[in-house]
Amino acid sequence: MRIIPITINKANVFVNQFHRHNKKTTGGKFAIGAYDEELGLVGIAIVGNPIARNLMDGLTAEVLRTCVRPDAPKNTNSFLYGACRRIWQTMGGMRIITYTLQSESGSSLKGAGWNPTA
Repeated sequence: MRIIPITINKANVFVNQFHRHNKKTTGGKFAIGAYDEELGLVGIAIVGNPIARNLMDGLTAEVLRTCVRPDAPKNTNSFLYGACRRIWQTMGGMRIITYTLQSESGSSLKGAGWNPTA
């Protein structure tokens, strides 16, 4: 599996097709895809400005959406979170955040080396 750049529009089409509870985003800084040689595009991530105004310092980004197909290889979501962090750091960003539902375990974030703060 490898990371590929994709447009935010293409990522939003994927979200509309496969996300369990969220709809498309209204913008973003960049989007990436997880591409499997046999299955094609199996997951996406969209990174944008933080939703919380007090975090909009130009150095903080927020993962607005991740979404994987039901048949995606195991750990695809963690793969996407890790790639988002590395890409944002390469772009000069200092901090990247995201939010999860209380009903979600956060295992994908833990698998990508992210630390919970609240």
